[in-house]
Amino acid sequence: MAEYPREISVKKPNFSLRKPELGFSVARDLFLAVDKNRNFFRPWLGWVDFVKSPEDEFEVAKSVAQNDTCKYFVYWYMCLVGMVGVVREDKSSRTMEVGYWLGQDVNGNGVMTQAVEQVQNLCFERGGANRVEIRCATENKKSRAIPERLNFKLDGVLRQAEILPSGIIHDVAVYSKLKSEWEKGKQK
Repeated sequence: MAEYPREISVKKPNFSLRKPELGFSVARDLFLAVDKNRNFFRPWLGWVDFVKSPEDEFEVAKSVAQNDTCKYFVYWYMCLVGMVGVVREDKSSRTMEVGYWLGQDVNGNGVMTQAVEQVQNLCFERGGANRVEIRCATENKKSRAIPERLNFKLDGVLRQAEILPSGIIHDVAVYSKLKSEWEKGKQK
């Protein structure tokens, strides 16, 4: 089982990726970040309306705190503003899917692109991945810009693959990067 670092170094000042010590205050901070951005997230993230209290976020916080998960909270000026990490892993195909969300106030600063790049590196270096995937609603241009900036390839679109509790139906773009492509990119 892979061990992941508690904190990841990043180039951008005032920004960090961390696995905090588990405590109820972390679940509270996570809840507040989601609650503050609820309307911003609702068109894209089906889970947002199920988060109604800090207690609802405790299991998520517990998962991020574990050393054997490739999941991190995103901090901007020491405030929890997002999350990035592996949301699905298929050991037989050595595929890891990376998911992410970031508060509206922090969007546009390059924070999530750098965060996803760091998690992608961990997937290949420590997680044993041969393939890293990112899935985004086709209409979510900000989310799609991240794998495109990081030179992921668009594999295709899954038609009506996501139905949100609100009834919104999304086509989902599937991006991937292979370990051989990642290695070739590192040599440049």
